Amino acid sequence: MDATSPLLHRNKPGKQRLYGSNVPPLISPYSRSETTAQSDVFSNGADSSILASPRREFTSISITSNMDAAVKHKFLDVAPYYLPCFVWIQNYTWSMFFGDLIAGISLASFQIPLALSYATSLAHVEPLCGLYSLAVTPFIYAIFGSVPHMIVGPEGALSLVMGQTIEKLMSHNEDLLSINLSSVITFVAGVVLLIAGICRIGFLGSVLSRALLRGFISSVGFVMIINSLISELKLNKIMLESPGHHHTAFEKVMFLINYGPKNYHKATALVSMCCLTTLMTIRYAKKKLAKKYKWIVLFPEILLVVILMVYLSATLKFKKRYGISVLGDFSSDGLESFVNPLSDGNRDLFHPLYSVGVVIALLGFFESTTASKSLGGIDNSTVSSNRELVAMGLMNIGASIFGALPSFGGYGRSKINALTGARSVMSGVFLGFITLFTIHFLLPTIKYIPICVLSVITTVVGISLLEEAPADIYFHITCHGYNELVIFALTFLTTIFYSVDVGISIGCVYSIISIIKRSAKSRIQILAKVEGIDHFVNADEYQRYYDSFNPTDNLNMEHFEDCLVVKIPEPLTFSNTEDLKERLDRLERFGSVYTHPGQKDIRTRGTIKYVIIDLKGMTFVDSSAVQILEEIIDDYNSRNVKVLLTRVPLKREVRFRLLKSGITDRIVNYNSVNKATSNSTSSQQGQIEATLINDPFFPSIEEAMYVVESGNA
Repeated sequence: MDATSPLLHRNKPGKQRLYGSNVPPLISPYSRSETTAQSDVFSNGADSSILASPRREFTSISITSNMDAAVKHKFLDVAPYYLPCFVWIQNYTWSMFFGDLIAGISLASFQIPLALSYATSLAHVEPLCGLYSLAVTPFIYAIFGSVPHMIVGPEGALSLVMGQTIEKLMSHNEDLLSINLSSVITFVAGVVLLIAGICRIGFLGSVLSRALLRGFISSVGFVMIINSLISELKLNKIMLESPGHHHTAFEKVMFLINYGPKNYHKATALVSMCCLTTLMTIRYAKKKLAKKYKWIVLFPEILLVVILMVYLSATLKFKKRYGISVLGDFSSDGLESFVNPLSDGNRDLFHPLYSVGVVIALLGFFESTTASKSLGGIDNSTVSSNRELVAMGLMNIGASIFGALPSFGGYGRSKINALTGARSVMSGVFLGFITLFTIHFLLPTIKYIPICVLSVITTVVGISLLEEAPADIYFHITCHGYNELVIFALTFLTTIFYSVDVGISIGCVYSIISIIKRSAKSRIQILAKVEGIDHFVNADEYQRYYDSFNPTDNLNMEHFEDCLVVKIPEPLTFSNTEDLKERLDRLERFGSVYTHPGQKDIRTRGTIKYVIIDLKGMTFVDSSAVQILEEIIDDYNSRNVKVLLTRVPLKREVRFRLLKSGITDRIVNYNSVNKATSNSTSSQQGQIEATLINDPFFPSIEEAMYVVESGNA
């Protein structure tokens, strides 16, 4: 930029520039050559690279906007998109078969005991509900799922959400069957997921923050440990007979404190303590050895403990001799006993179970989406959240016929599935086959499993859910992430003192309110120049950043008494444009958006003669926002304040609405002003751009400032 440019030396009456100390070292990266700076105002070098580079030969390419070249696809061409099974079936080999088979066997060794544990200890339903969830859903996901390593099945957290509701309903109505309750909840969750996938609202998975998920997972881990402790001490019957209700985790903690020391069952507590100590010791050893021996993660400690305890329970007759409760006989009708979730009796259950079904669908979708994005799609394709929603919806609707627990993809078991050599979704199918084999042939053996052992498995899972919470809390404290800490604490405490579904609901509401608050807040910036810098900066943020490094020094910033330069670096909608109006008024009165509105004005509104609004970041504007923007410009015009719009994006929707609203008739039109701006290369470029597209808007802030300086506005 030329040294005599009026942009650098403003000596007109009424203009003000502050001088003081030198510019601090922190702004040195912004220094540029004069040739680059004059064409690089807010363009990040995009324009300067064209102007400064040698002339090149360009090839003219004709671009058509019609869709005449569109080709109608046949069903077989698009079938793999909607039915991903067509992708892996045609490429399936024997090597993939054996890898999937080994992975399926490895998963079955610990997933079957977990499914039994979730059903009995958390969901308070029949053990077969957990086994069917693990047996049926992998077959449906193999057809509609798009993540090859994903393993679907019951989840501890969701089983707990379901169990708290079932426990309340059955405590007030003993005629209810748990398998019917499970069927209805799973059906509702499936329908919600299927509708969400068809309506393509998979983007909602981004609403739940990581802090919210961590608070939910941590609270679930704590509740799982408390619930399991009651079974590990064989206090279930005493809890039912004690006065009052014990539904929440806090109430159960108080029950354990009041009744546990005097009423616990010694033999059951001893078996529980031995199993827990064994599992935690092996788990700790596996973590230590996993870095050196990767195969150690496949060691099936849960399966070995279960087999050992089944053997001891059968040979030593735990139940008869020592009074240790075992799983016992339960219905083994297999696939013949279907449940109709839409029967006359079950339809009456929809009202009390609808809300928990929606909560389970939301949480399950979020967990499955997190896992699917981490694992990746078939052939490294991008995972579609909407297709996964459809797959999970159909999966749970099908599982509801068997009264199964809600099933979703889990990252932990899916990661183990990948480590064991799985190559496709067939590993889940083999897991399903093994589970079905267990249902038909091994139930007489399973009945000897002590219930306290299943509760210990749940405790181990709960401890694993709590492990990452301290690191996350410390991280947010270090980064002053107070909003995340509030979400975490709110979700955790509400879950402990009330219920899991209410805790996650309140956490979601808080997160949504925070998102709405941020989206409704305008991010308008007042722009100024700093001595030694040839481009505009956000004056408020730059001043704060400078003061944090040089609190005793003064920053030389160039402000203009009669001209307000602002930037709107965001899309404008009805939600944030009203706030924009207030902030523009605050800028005009105080010169900063951070000044408290109760303070006295530092300047009168009559001193402003020009307002330059930079719209570089306004990539979208709706008609309501255009209407409010029109009112803002009309207000300026009524006070003889001229408005100049610069760098309006070349998006048809944005410019169409600005042109049709009549805003271009209310602002200084670039095509109507004096274009004698040969002093700067950027001015020449602006003339060329305006000529090419007949642009009523200024191509740069520099160009608008030059017009204001020259008196042609």
